[in-house]
Amino acid sequence: MSTSKPVGRPPVPGITDALLRAAERIMESEGFSKLSVDGLVTEVGTTRPTFYRRYSSIAHVAFEVIKLRFGTGTRVDTGSIRNDLIELQREDVAMFSSPLLRNNLPGLLESVRTDSEVRDLYRSSFIVPRRANVGDVIAAAVARGELPPADTVDVEFVCDLLIGPVLARAVLPIEQPLDDRFARKSVDVALTFLKNRMSASVI
Repeated sequence: MSTSKPVGRPPVPGITDALLRAAERIMESEGFSKLSVDGLVTEVGTTRPTFYRRYSSIAHVAFEVIKLRFGTGTRVDTGSIRNDLIELQREDVAMFSSPLLRNNLPGLLESVRTDSEVRDLYRSSFIVPRRANVGDVIAAAVARGELPPADTVDVEFVCDLLIGPVLARAVLPIEQPLDDRFARKSVDVALTFLKNRMSASVI
C-alpha cells in the first residue's frame, strides 16, 4: 500500500514574519530600489505564490514594515496644545529621519503616485490617523480655553504646516537637520498661524 506525498514545498512556520524581517533588513541597509519579490522569497526560502498570497506588491510589504515600526500615530494629552503638538511632531521627525523611512521614501512616494491601492493604504494607515490626532489636540485646546472657539478650524492646513517642513528636509538634499529643535520651531510656526487665524475669526 502506497502513501501519497504532498506536492510542493512544505509549509514554513512564521513565513509572514520572515518576509517582513527580510524586507526590513533590505530597506534599512539598501533601500526600496533593492527590494524585490524574488530577493525576498529567495532569502526566506519560499515562493512567489506564497508572497502574493500575503501581499499584492512589494510596496505593500514595505508599507507593512513601516506601519509595524511606527504605528499609526500616538494620541497625546499633556494639558498644553504646544506640548501636545511637539509630541506629535517629534514622533514624525523621528520617523522621517530614520534610515528605514529616509532610504525608502522616494520609492514609496512613487508607488503612492502610480498605484491607487497603495495610495489608499498610505492614506488610511498614515495620513488620516495622524491628522486626526492633530484635530483632537486642537479640539482639546479649545475645550480648555487655550484657543478661542471658532466656527471652523482648517485642521488640514495646520497639518500641512507641520508635515511640509519635515518632508522638505527628509526628501530634498538641503543638508539641514531633522532634530528636536526643528520639531519645536515648526510647531511654533503652526501654532502662531492657528492662534492668529482663530482669534481673527471671532472678531
